Amino acid sequence: MSDSSLISKAEKMKTYSNAIWLDTIKNMQTWLETNLKGALAQQESTGKTVLTVFVVYDLPGRDCHALASNGELLANDSDWARYKSEYIDVIEEKLKYYKSQPVVLIVEPDSLANLVTNLDSTPACRDSEKYYLDGHAYLIQKLGVLKHIAMYLDIGHAFWLGWDDNREKAAKVYAKVVNSGSPGQVRGFTDNVANYTPWEDPTLSRGPETEWNPCPDEKRYLEAMHKDFKSAGIKSVYFVCDTSRNGKKVDRKHPGEWCNQTGVGVGARPQASPISSMDYLDAFYWIKPLGESDGTSDTSAARYDGYCGHDTAMKPAPEAGQWFQKHFEQGIKNANPPL
Repeated sequence: MSDSSLISKAEKMKTYSNAIWLDTIKNMQTWLETNLKGALAQQESTGKTVLTVFVVYDLPGRDCHALASNGELLANDSDWARYKSEYIDVIEEKLKYYKSQPVVLIVEPDSLANLVTNLDSTPACRDSEKYYLDGHAYLIQKLGVLKHIAMYLDIGHAFWLGWDDNREKAAKVYAKVVNSGSPGQVRGFTDNVANYTPWEDPTLSRGPETEWNPCPDEKRYLEAMHKDFKSAGIKSVYFVCDTSRNGKKVDRKHPGEWCNQTGVGVGARPQASPISSMDYLDAFYWIKPLGESDGTSDTSAARYDGYCGHDTAMKPAPEAGQWFQKHFEQGIKNANPPL
């Protein structure tokens, strides 16, 4: 970057923490203990508690309804065994060792939301269902019993599960999953992970523009989900909202657009208990790192997803997870509140 104002904004981004994605076995081996060790050293040197946030993201058949972010493990028994022994068991071992510091785990984005809406339409989701359910039960049983760990299961976003029938079905699915992990405990749920839906959008209401969605922003979505999940018998219902890219209403023509959206802007800074009237909202946090691509725009690529070729998707874009400088620059330029 040569623009001094953008350089200044980018420097300010460094002062805020971001979630660390353990999206392959190799990346877990590289980043998990390194960051735990660094956080412990910082905690001991400063005398202040240091929280580390990881995204657990490597289920067999991951992201069954999308192509751009498919994972390394397939929906079969041999890869299911690898998920347990080479991934979750190793995470458990390291977390047990670094037990004097708090850790938040954001669990398997998009997986359970796909079970709510895409089982009938997507064969890959039907193939993955067993591994999604068994995977969550296994990791909650293993990691949810550790007292220094707070776990949050992903619930998609307002324009995925916001409709009444989707929320009703979701409450049943998530209650079943939480119970399956006993005696492990789940603190709550994450929303808007890697998405762009604004926290509040007073310009939208339940009408044709939103396909009659009664929850057209994340605030109304969480208000509704809190009631639904409590009614379903889920005891601990707290939320962490991803605000890394929802500061500005993006250019998408339909709120379901998700890939590298133009008009992106950094949202609210990471903050605990940000809304006094919502005591069940634990935090705003930057879960998806701004600047990491959602998916490639190369139509010949094996992981090309049509959404990444839509008019409002920024192009040319690299593969999911790779650095996308132009998207990053637009995000810090459009930050709301400004950087």
